[in-house]
Amino acid sequence: MRSIKELLQIMLDNQHLFDNGLCRWRYNLRWSNFDNPIISQEESDLLLSYIDDNRPHALSSWNALLNCASVYYWNKANIKPRIKWIKKHIKLNS
Repeated sequence: MRSIKELLQIMLDNQHLFDNGLCRWRYNLRWSNFDNPIISQEESDLLLSYIDDNRPHALSSWNALLNCASVYYWNKANIKPRIKWIKKHIKLNS
């Protein structure tokens, strides 16, 4: 199984699979190609746990504050804060 750093980089490398949130993006990596998934089920589960455990603090940005009670951490379908979060966590896992 690949590391969190590698899995986060895979997310960045597959921005075309993003549609509305980090969790769905992770799901799309697993199920976009049923015969040849980009990540395994175990890697998908690991990513989901990592995302859940590292939810941005409500005061980290205006968007995070507005969405603190939502299942989305930032405005739905806005990839920019998610890319920033992923890059930050790639560095934290280096």
